[in-house]
Amino acid sequence: MKILWLDDEIDLLKPHIMFLENQGMKVIGVDHPLKALEIAKSEDFDVILIDYKMPQISGIEFAREIKKLHPNVPLVLITMVQDQEVMDEAYSIDIFDYLIKPVQPSQILAVLRKLEKDKIKNRAETRRILNYYNAINSLGNDWTDWLEKGRLLFYWMVESPEDELLKEELKTKNQDFATWVMRNYPELLLKGEIPFIFKVFKDYVFTGLKKGEKITVIVFDNFRFDQALELSKSIQPTYNVEIQPIFSVLPTATQFARNSLFSGHTPYDTERRNPGWTRNNLHEKELLEQNLIENGFKNFPYVIKKINSLDAFKQESFNAGLPLEVYVINFFDMIFHLREAESPLRGLIENAEDYVRLCKFILESSNFLEKLHAPNIIITTDHGWVRGEKPVIIQGGMEVTEGLRFKFGDSLKAIEGKPIEIMDLKKFGIPQFARMLFIAKGYDFFIYKSDPGKYKKKYLGGLFHGGISIEEMIIPLIKLRRRSS
Repeated sequence: MKILWLDDEIDLLKPHIMFLENQGMKVIGVDHPLKALEIAKSEDFDVILIDYKMPQISGIEFAREIKKLHPNVPLVLITMVQDQEVMDEAYSIDIFDYLIKPVQPSQILAVLRKLEKDKIKNRAETRRILNYYNAINSLGNDWTDWLEKGRLLFYWMVESPEDELLKEELKTKNQDFATWVMRNYPELLLKGEIPFIFKVFKDYVFTGLKKGEKITVIVFDNFRFDQALELSKSIQPTYNVEIQPIFSVLPTATQFARNSLFSGHTPYDTERRNPGWTRNNLHEKELLEQNLIENGFKNFPYVIKKINSLDAFKQESFNAGLPLEVYVINFFDMIFHLREAESPLRGLIENAEDYVRLCKFILESSNFLEKLHAPNIIITTDHGWVRGEKPVIIQGGMEVTEGLRFKFGDSLKAIEGKPIEIMDLKKFGIPQFARMLFIAKGYDFFIYKSDPGKYKKKYLGGLFHGGISIEEMIIPLIKLRRRSS
């Protein structure tokens, strides 16, 4: 490790320098800041030690000049007193650490070891990030590739949520994903092997029931794959855990996706068979009943419960003693929409990270996972969500539906921005609620031309669903099977 040490009394620190050199460090000691700056212009250092109080300029001023030359070099400030104002000023210019005089050589060595440890950690993280990036970009363009891309992006999201490369990769991949979905979605709906949400009960629940297994199904409304990964970390070791990505349906909204989950059909077919039922979620029990009968489970004992409040969630035992138990955790979506509502809790969810943390806290504090004792458990969701970053200005008649990521209407028109326009709704498995449908892609959201400034201010940075994105459409399916004793 190569060190530059600036102190106007550097001669008094020769024993310290010798100690560090005996530890394998290369140390250049300098007694004047201007001389130190000249050396720093021509040489690179792993760390620079700076005395705070010098007759020429202060250590803070010197640090600012060094940062202009080497923005990423770690700086350690050495001060006479532990002054809060000095420390605040130091950290404001990204000082790595500080030490209080008199400094012992062992203290300096400890800081350098910490720095080395951080460098090793950063190198490991960089390798991990590049591994994710390379793995994602080595994949092709069929449905299995997109599910795997989504899975890898979510793992990357959990491990390095603030990584800038991840954010850029999500934006790029979401543009590609929207193009792929529009080209392939109608054909995918017709293929039997594609893991869509409307096949969950047939492929993962009914097959087990036919073998005599008892199964509990947990459906979290509005629950992303990264949230499922966090949840899986707390699952009891008595279970084998398998997490796989599946596709939600368009539009990625509860009235379509969750009704599709319970009916076992696309939203279009669900509405065709039961007119009006996909306009809300009031008939989920009846849809599940139909699905059971169609698959040979007439008069089968089961329960389906919708949990709409935190109190009900905490009080639920998740143990009704029936072969099939289904629990819909509905209040997460209600919490999700607090940011758009005039609610006293609005300040709790200023951004996406707040929502994720709040959901995680609720799950952990409720002891939810400890209550689950069924031998076989399926945990899934209806759709994910995104943060709105770019407004798309539209206009339409009075018949235009609500929703910031999808709009049904007979006379929709884009004024600024490019929404996805679907005219043949049946082909996309979507009920014909109007002549056409606008769907937002990536991180777009819809606002009206009547007062775009007002609506942009209100909704920018909000959390939405209903559109086409990896975060909304590639959703988790967690399968838990109790280990043999």
